[in-house]
Amino acid sequence: MKEFRRYILPALSLLFFVAAFVLEHRNIYHQPEKKIIHNFQQTFLEQERKLAEYLDEAEKKLTQNQPYENYASTFADLNKLFENDGLGFVIFSEQKMVYWSSNGFSFPNLLTKLSVGNGLLTLPNGIFAAQKRIVGNHQLIGLIHVKTNYSYENQFLENKFIAPFKLPAQFRITAERSKNAYEIQDSANLYLFSVIPGGKIQVGEPQFYTTAFLYLLGLTFLLLVVYRRIKDYHEENFLAKMLVLTVVLFVIYWIHVLFGLPAILDHLEIFSAKYYAISKMLPSLGDFFLITVLIFFWSLVFIREFELKGKYRKAMVIPSFVFVGALYQIVGLMIGNLIRNSSITYKLNRITDIDQFSVSSYLAIAMLLFSVFLINLKIIEKTEKLINKRTFLNIHLIALPISLLLCILFHTSEFYLLALFLAVNLLQNQIKKLHISGFSLSYSILFISLFSVTSLVVVYKTVEQRDIQIQKLMAVNLSSEQDPVAEVFLANMQNQFNVDSIIPRLLNPPYKELENYLTSNYFDGYFRKYDIQFTFCAGNDSVLIQPENVSEPCFPYFDKMIEVSGTKVPGSSFYYMNNMDGRVSYFGKIHYPLVDDSKGFSLFIELIAKKVSEGIGFPELLMDRTLIKPFRYKYLSYAKYFDEELVSRSGEYTYNYYLQSYYIGNSDTEFELRKFDGYDHVIYRFDSKNYIIVSKRSLIFTDYLISFPYIFVFYFVFVLTIGLIGNPQFRKLIIPHDLRFRIQAAIISVVLVSLLFVAAGTIYYNLQEYQKRHRHDLQDKMRSISEEITNRLINVSSITPELQQWLFRELYKLSNIFRTDINIYDVKGELLASSRPEIFRKGITSERMNAEAFYELSEKYQLNFFHPEKIGNLSYLSAYEPILNNRGDYLGYLNLPYFTREDELKQGISTFIVAFINLYLLLFLASVIVAVFLSNKITLPLSLIREKLKGIQLGKKNEQINYQAEDEIGALVREYNHKVDELAESAELLARSERESAWREMAKQVAHEIKNPLTPMKLNIQYLQRAKAEGREHYDDYFERVTQNLIEQIDTLSGIATEFSNFAQIPKAKNEVFDLIEVLKNVCELFVPNQNLHFSFKMNDLKEVSIFADKEQLSRAFLNLIKNSIQAIPAEINGEIRIEVAKDDSVARISIGDNGSGISEEALEHLFQPNFTTKTSGMGLGLSIVKNIVSNFGGKLWYTTQIGEGTTFYIEIPVFKNGKNLK
Repeated sequence: MKEFRRYILPALSLLFFVAAFVLEHRNIYHQPEKKIIHNFQQTFLEQERKLAEYLDEAEKKLTQNQPYENYASTFADLNKLFENDGLGFVIFSEQKMVYWSSNGFSFPNLLTKLSVGNGLLTLPNGIFAAQKRIVGNHQLIGLIHVKTNYSYENQFLENKFIAPFKLPAQFRITAERSKNAYEIQDSANLYLFSVIPGGKIQVGEPQFYTTAFLYLLGLTFLLLVVYRRIKDYHEENFLAKMLVLTVVLFVIYWIHVLFGLPAILDHLEIFSAKYYAISKMLPSLGDFFLITVLIFFWSLVFIREFELKGKYRKAMVIPSFVFVGALYQIVGLMIGNLIRNSSITYKLNRITDIDQFSVSSYLAIAMLLFSVFLINLKIIEKTEKLINKRTFLNIHLIALPISLLLCILFHTSEFYLLALFLAVNLLQNQIKKLHISGFSLSYSILFISLFSVTSLVVVYKTVEQRDIQIQKLMAVNLSSEQDPVAEVFLANMQNQFNVDSIIPRLLNPPYKELENYLTSNYFDGYFRKYDIQFTFCAGNDSVLIQPENVSEPCFPYFDKMIEVSGTKVPGSSFYYMNNMDGRVSYFGKIHYPLVDDSKGFSLFIELIAKKVSEGIGFPELLMDRTLIKPFRYKYLSYAKYFDEELVSRSGEYTYNYYLQSYYIGNSDTEFELRKFDGYDHVIYRFDSKNYIIVSKRSLIFTDYLISFPYIFVFYFVFVLTIGLIGNPQFRKLIIPHDLRFRIQAAIISVVLVSLLFVAAGTIYYNLQEYQKRHRHDLQDKMRSISEEITNRLINVSSITPELQQWLFRELYKLSNIFRTDINIYDVKGELLASSRPEIFRKGITSERMNAEAFYELSEKYQLNFFHPEKIGNLSYLSAYEPILNNRGDYLGYLNLPYFTREDELKQGISTFIVAFINLYLLLFLASVIVAVFLSNKITLPLSLIREKLKGIQLGKKNEQINYQAEDEIGALVREYNHKVDELAESAELLARSERESAWREMAKQVAHEIKNPLTPMKLNIQYLQRAKAEGREHYDDYFERVTQNLIEQIDTLSGIATEFSNFAQIPKAKNEVFDLIEVLKNVCELFVPNQNLHFSFKMNDLKEVSIFADKEQLSRAFLNLIKNSIQAIPAEINGEIRIEVAKDDSVARISIGDNGSGISEEALEHLFQPNFTTKTSGMGLGLSIVKNIVSNFGGKLWYTTQIGEGTTFYIEIPVFKNGKNLK
């Protein structure tokens, strides 16, 4: 069985490693695609079956209702199938679309050109399997959404397979057959399309993490195996064990980094350099986390094995504390390194920004902090009896304020960890004085609170230092800022210019028509944030330069300007112009050669960012993720000052127009740090009068207060989890059954349940109100915009092309005014105009109106309709309202999709929810603290009663409890005090009765012992009297013999009287400080002349042992024990008396042994009874006297015995320590 246990850990480690290896290489790298494709094929056939059923119903409706008009109402039941099941439907009548079930797919003209039957359809926003049927003069088309297919990706738009299809995103779909592709058939076994596997990894992240978890389990058991082996081979050498363990852990990590094992980790996002990287040895956040796991394991081994032994243990106290102090510094460096070199958010006051990588970082920080804390506690525990507590306390009382002052001055993690080290030592030193028991709830709350506060300060101060560097980096980037989004659009625009046949036809003076065409078709949407100027040059035209009012040849002037300041935008004829005026500027040259002029015609386009531009911004929905600003810039505001005047700004902070209003100094420093208006500002001076200010909101006390509950709960759960897993004693303590815990649990439970109900109700109610306000605001915007539009269209009967162009311009203006996007659809549900046409041009969504909204407005004649809609992963609220003229005719439908400000809405809701969570979490923590305080207060008298009851002894004065409250506990205390008084009386009576009984028993014994010699003495005297009277011969000899016997008997009686006197009245102890070894040696010298005895002494290198006792009484005790040992040795063997003295921190231990016959089992029960003896002479009072003497000195007396081998008596007496045991 023992051998089985020895190999179970290696077997488990090997099992998990093998399982992970097999899963990694067989199921991930070498997983047959056939299984995935087979599942895909079956799912597709099921979707095709569902689609056919719906098409059958639709076909039946079309057949039964010819001719037909109300398509929207007849097929309204199909409107939600696209969002729910990925099934879409389109109906054409005479090549015109009369019904669509969703605007989630773009509708190209090629829909009508589809062949009857099944086929593959690639639309601008997705890939669909299409099924077409002809029903009379209708074309009925059903679509199965297979995969999204956007031209770019971001957080809202992702190219992935749609549920229920479960294929990795790397797989591609093609209509062509391919050698490496898998063919997909329809229900008739006809070819539809092919699936081409892509990428090395062909499973999802859950399988990644499953494999990684198996590797982690294997590593855990491997570490346990290593620990067991190290412990077996280096059982006594602590330093050797820890050194070997350190080397083994380093080798494990080195193999992982050097060889990239296990390879599966490279495919986990946490092991990418995206979030953290510093060197080859620390290339990712996952590697940092792995190091913290190994360090935590090392600390657990340390606390299990650490001991201070040997004669040099006192000398190791200071090095031990220096060692743990150095560990705190190393941990501080690691935490600072993690934060400064990562792109992870750590601010818990913005809890919605916290992601799994933030949690992993905080978990790593928790393991580091609690590793060094456990080591700290262990060292304090082992050195507690070796240090002078007064000196220890004074040193820390001086050092702690100094360390806090250093923290205030320098704000580095190392100084904060130094202060934490000193605070832990100080609190642990004084923990008993605070009436807090170790590892209780109060103890846990105290230290977890200390570590939570320290963690927050360390993390937030380090984050502030990192933010300053980010602000500086942003300021430098802004000084030569280009617009990557604009450059992408300009590159795409170049391709459109090359094929646009309308522009050449409009190259006629005065070019107004060309300018309008370019503005409406190319430079709307995103380019509204720019001031645009068109210059048209042909042949030898000149351009008038202002404000100089100088005329320059057009082509040479612009060519030189491009040469001096321009940087070509790749793939276009546009140039970024670095004018150093704080405003982003682009200049384009579009050339059209003419037959009659060698220089041809050129269109020069200048785009200059508007000064202090205000608008609704460009939604991230329309930007590729590579063009979106990094998350680290999310909460930063900035302003550009050119010639000390504001030219551009962004963010929530409101900047002044003139720079000098901030009293910026004229120093030549490149960067200046300032704090004002609750913000931290980095002022970058990149020219004499040109500045950039980057600002972020300063951290205030409220931020720390909001963050504290989160970190406290996180650390508490961490400690609870580690305790439950690793400490059996902790599992017993975690659910105590005492009254204090029940009171705490009752209070906390009531408060928690109450807070949960109140919080849930409050949050629900306020969310409803928030949604109502949001809808009301949207309705107000809709009403205002509708009035503006209707006022212009009130007298028209239809929307003409001219009105349509006006609508585009008007919607743009209204969009900026009301800060929302606006769409207008015609009465058939087709898009007429939009303030954000890019969404439709890019095919992100259809130019058709939402089918549900179209049905509600066109068929049910709703005057307004609010509908939740979705584009990709972006959910938003959309409002609709019909546009009516003065005759009540429908001109179209006004739509306000609120996706531009959806992020603000979500932020507002999340801020509201987080605020409530913060408030209730703070209240809950306060209730926990109150519960602990109240339970301690309530149970304090009970604890006093328990301690008093524990200390109750008969024959000793027992103290009463002083408690004045008139409550149940007061009644209990009074009853206790009454019982103490009764007990004292009963104890006195009992002691008196026992004394009387003892004296009676002793009197009987003494009488018996005296009677024994008196009878022969009386007979001898009587015989002597008779002999004298008779005058017998040899009377003198007989007289001499009788008197000698009488003297012997009298001596015996005297001895009995002496022993009885010694037992009855041991003289009052005269305590003094003396050397125990000297007294013991003096006693032994009395027996050394005995030739038949051999004395052996073992003093364990002790020269002197000072004790505080009665020297004479202790000598008598030693004398009695040695005498008993000598008497216990049979005469036929050589006697051996073994005497040993040992000493630890608080007691001296003396053993006196012999090689006699031992003590029988019958005699053991009565060994210390006063009238018991195993000898033929004596009263058996010796051991009783010895026990009384030792007990009076606060010592202990016990023995070990073995029949035939001898007996050893042990005496343990407190040593003298600085007067602490003086009485």
